[in-house]
Amino acid sequence: MTLTNLLTQQAVAILAHKIVRSEQVRTIEPKAAQIAGCTMFELMQRAGEAAFNVLKREWPEVQSIIVVAGNGNNAGDGYILAKLAKQQGINVVITCEQPKRELIGDAKQAQLEWLKLGAKTLQFSEVDFTEFDVLVDALLGTGVTGEVKSAFQDVIQQINQTDIPVLSIDLPSGMQANTGQALPVCIKANVTVTFVATKPGLVSGIGKAFCGKLTFADLKIGAEFFGITHSEAQLVDWSMLQRLQARPEHSNKGSFGKLLCIGGNQGMAGAIRLSAESALRCGVGLVKVYCHESSSIGISAGRPEIMLMHKNLETALDWCSCIVIGPGLGQDDWAHQQFSRLFEYLKHHPKPLVIDADGLNLLASVADDSNIQNTLAGLPSLVITPHPGEASQLLNCTIAKIENDRYLASQNIAQKYQSTCVLKGAGTVIQMDGSHQEPQCFVCKGGNPGMATAGMGDLLTGVIGAFLAQGFTSQKAAVYGVCAHAEAGDRVAIQYGQRGMIATDLLQPLRAIVNGL
Repeated sequence: MTLTNLLTQQAVAILAHKIVRSEQVRTIEPKAAQIAGCTMFELMQRAGEAAFNVLKREWPEVQSIIVVAGNGNNAGDGYILAKLAKQQGINVVITCEQPKRELIGDAKQAQLEWLKLGAKTLQFSEVDFTEFDVLVDALLGTGVTGEVKSAFQDVIQQINQTDIPVLSIDLPSGMQANTGQALPVCIKANVTVTFVATKPGLVSGIGKAFCGKLTFADLKIGAEFFGITHSEAQLVDWSMLQRLQARPEHSNKGSFGKLLCIGGNQGMAGAIRLSAESALRCGVGLVKVYCHESSSIGISAGRPEIMLMHKNLETALDWCSCIVIGPGLGQDDWAHQQFSRLFEYLKHHPKPLVIDADGLNLLASVADDSNIQNTLAGLPSLVITPHPGEASQLLNCTIAKIENDRYLASQNIAQKYQSTCVLKGAGTVIQMDGSHQEPQCFVCKGGNPGMATAGMGDLLTGVIGAFLAQGFTSQKAAVYGVCAHAEAGDRVAIQYGQRGMIATDLLQPLRAIVNGL
């Protein structure tokens, strides 16, 4: 293998994990193609061929295909795929809104090549989708921003009501490419093949569910595109991260940090116990919990390694090197007291801090307090870990607004609270506050719906706190914490399935993961 080929492969591998906004792709794609000596029609041919190869790989026994085509370049990709399939003896039908309508530009050439085969194009109303093995979605591309017109909405809803497997070209039709939102309806694909760069909407929030299994094709211009583009974010999972370094032989328990977990109000011992125990399993040297007196037994039972305090918070704060606050904290007078005492302490003694759960709700209530803002600015590291509901409190907006653009929401939170924001959910978004070099945003590839159970967030808080306590930066602690947590959930799901997964199931896998096993 030549050095040039090796470098090209490396660039493509990197690009597959770069998230690039759709308007950037549209602008830069022609420039990259030109650098590569490729015409835009040749690029369309490559797209159609790549999509066909994915189709054959996913459904090798396919005998009949229906291609649902629109009026733009996405339709052109579909016509190319249809031609290739027909040439291999597969029964192919193309359906569109206006069968006699001539497309324009490169899509027109693809349409003409299809017609040269003597093939027909039928109207939506003339076909029964259920008669085919696979449906190819070539209806709409990345350029859709406003509401999808009614004729296309009707066909999208019709497709979603069938059981036919769907391959979407570039992205599911009806999806807003940068946010993943439906406009207002979206095809639910089984497989999506996206071209040149991964679009933000495909990998986080509801868009991740719409696209199904995501695959990437650089169309042989990846190296050129990568050389001139700017990424919105980067996909990441545990396998992509450097392994943790071996511990020195002369280590002692003080070498790996002292973590203080504040929470566990009356009747809420479980949450802070999960945080403390996950921190221990991820390698922190010492863990102490400051809790309501009534929660002491529930936290310490069966786990003597967790130290406990319920008086003299300042003494506990002096002892620790890193702090977690929020799990099981509550929002009553006791909770307010601990939160206020913590921030009064941090004003004079800044330490790394993770805020979660009720701690976030309390933070939101004092967000405009200049003393709080000044204290946040002075912390050496701050990670906040909201789910969409908590994020809406932090930004004083609706949950719908958070989910409408998870990237913008996480960015606004990170900036407002001068923190690293971990916006939890499908495709967890990890956003820096802008003081770091690029990329400032990461999206976790891992995790599964089985992790949508009580206590998973508390577990994650402890994992991130453990990495912070061991000396990681806020960025590194958040990325490693989220990815380790997701990997643990995926290992449990592989072994036992998603249903019935509980937070404590992840403790042993976490221990194996941080040890490189």
